[in-house]
Amino acid sequence: MRWAIRIAAVSFVVGAVGIFVLGAFAAEGALHPQRLSVSLVCPCFAHVQCESVAVSAADGVSLKGWYYHSDDPRPDVKAIILLHGVGANRQDMVPLGNFFLHQGYSVLEPDLRGHGESGGFSSYGVLEEGDVRAWLDWLQAGPNGPRVNRIYGFGASLGASVLLESLKHEARFRAVVAESPYFDFPSIARERIARPLPWGLRWVASPFVDSGLAWARWDHSVDLREASPADGLRATNVPVYLIHGLEDNLTSPDNSRRLAATHPGAEIWLVPGSGHADAWATARVEFESRVTGWLARY
Repeated sequence: MRWAIRIAAVSFVVGAVGIFVLGAFAAEGALHPQRLSVSLVCPCFAHVQCESVAVSAADGVSLKGWYYHSDDPRPDVKAIILLHGVGANRQDMVPLGNFFLHQGYSVLEPDLRGHGESGGFSSYGVLEEGDVRAWLDWLQAGPNGPRVNRIYGFGASLGASVLLESLKHEARFRAVVAESPYFDFPSIARERIARPLPWGLRWVASPFVDSGLAWARWDHSVDLREASPADGLRATNVPVYLIHGLEDNLTSPDNSRRLAATHPGAEIWLVPGSGHADAWATARVEFESRVTGWLARY
């Protein structure tokens, strides 16, 4: 009996250490997603000017992006900031940016921190909400900045979640469209870890994620428990339009359903046949009509 207890105790300790190590390893991968290189020059379109721009975040991290605007000499009056998903960069948003240019918007396409040419590491909104504030300051800077007076936002996946989280302290947006956001970081981490596991092993997701969260706090001084688009929605009066594919197997549509429930004024479009952040590809005409029509209200 004594040996059985010892073996059980050792097995427990080994298992706990193994879960912590794997959780820490996973946290490092999440905080430092693989960077994709960015073109040396921004893809340009007829009658549109594009420039490479940069701002400094509150913690000194350099953030890079592209700014598109018409070559019409009239001053810019409305702009939209487009934020990409995890593991991507600003180039992902160029096609959608071209669409918004044709709708009369100037378009800002930043690299999120930890992506593309921007410095730092990805904190899933904890630090990025301040980065959004820095970009909005730049848009309103004048006379050297673009001097925009109507600012909108569109984000996909991580970018959507960052935009929503920024609403905790940022009220300058006229309206925000968020496609495939998560409710908060701990819950989406558990959801993604548990999904491929057999039902009997899904309990492992919680200690695994908790280990990763602890590692991020200890080694990087960032508390990913604070990464909460839901908190942003609870704190804001900015109009929000949530878009989510019903076939999204990365971030379940229940995330947007739960987010909508936290903001009485939020509107939601659940897209049949659409997966993760691909509503434009799945239902292009309806997407363009819905998004432009909704933004035009503000």
